[in-house]
Amino acid sequence: MYYLAKIFQATGLTVIAIGFVQSFPRLLDRNALTIGTIAFVTGWTIQRFFLRD
Repeated sequence: MYYLAKIFQATGLTVIAIGFVQSFPRLLDRNALTIGTIAFVTGWTIQRFFLRD
């Protein structure tokens, strides 16, 4: 479960980074930002609430 959370977080950051590089002179594409944020928050939620110490 820990690795699943980290994969979601890394995927979210990667989607945001690729979206930023692809549309560099302009603003970041709204779809890339939304998908990246949802993926990152999903991973963060798994890590924060489902993986208690």
